[in-house]
Amino acid sequence: MVQELEFSQRLRLAIPSLDLYVSSRTQRQYVDDVCSDAIAIAWQKREKIASQESGQANDPLVPFLILTARNLIRNLERKISTSNRHLKDLLPDDSPSAEAVVLGDHNLNSALQKLKPKDRELLLLLAWHDLSISEIAKVLGMSKANVSVRLNRARNRLNEILQELTREGH
Repeated sequence: MVQELEFSQRLRLAIPSLDLYVSSRTQRQYVDDVCSDAIAIAWQKREKIASQESGQANDPLVPFLILTARNLIRNLERKISTSNRHLKDLLPDDSPSAEAVVLGDHNLNSALQKLKPKDRELLLLLAWHDLSISEIAKVLGMSKANVSVRLNRARNRLNEILQELTREGH
């Protein structure tokens, strides 16, 4: 009972991070469902999720929830794309992302949109969702060294695009 209560408290603290991640990755109508499913999966696997150590800044539950939500969103996107292929051209896709709304800097938003999706996701996990290198490695299923290298390359690409946009006068 004590473990369930402790895990419930950890979940309550992790929900804002999960909600922020899911809100930035999918349409508003799916956010609650994806978050609920991710929490249900975490609850089912609570025995396997590491506890937060006293010296740890972030709870290991947060990367677990983000990884789970990421997979749920991919499944949802596959489901939507296969069931609604014919509707794709009819629906406007001009609504700004959550990052675009918050980022008032037009150049930064434009540069992020010009990045490859994998680079953009890496940078946003670090800067927007405040995950550490090791947490990003868990979410993306790769080594910390690989994340560091890819993150460095993504930062360089972002910097190049920003310089290019500045030269163009955007």
